[in-house]
Amino acid sequence: MIRAMRAADAPVLAQLFLKGRRQAFEWVEPSLFRLEDFAEQTRGERIWVAEKGGSPCGFVSIWGQESFVHHLYVSADWHGQGVGRALLAEGLAGFRKPASLKVATRNTTALAFYHRLGWQNTDETGHCDITGPWRRLVLTAEE
Repeated sequence: MIRAMRAADAPVLAQLFLKGRRQAFEWVEPSLFRLEDFAEQTRGERIWVAEKGGSPCGFVSIWGQESFVHHLYVSADWHGQGVGRALLAEGLAGFRKPASLKVATRNTTALAFYHRLGWQNTDETGHCDITGPWRRLVLTAEE
């Protein structure tokens, strides 16, 4: 089930965010990721939560003014089961296309996931002080 985030979800999502970032960015010193990052990095964004067995197992946060997917995290126990795809579909349903996101180029698992869903590389690249080089991807077609 995908639903809008409730205030009571914040502590669980903060833990999921922390754990997910430490797993996804294995080349980064884990202490650079903090529990309070969730609240700081999703402020002002619309957040949708995936729930399995009554507990949150993933979320997507979107900066709506730009149709920008800022964060997508799914608990490792639920990888490969369509949760990320469902979160993106639900989260982006009400936003204009093209949607975009930035992904760390060393995060090859995430790059492969987005490419399978039809996201395309752009020429826009940059560098994050924590996770390193990134590339912007866009989704122009309805998925």
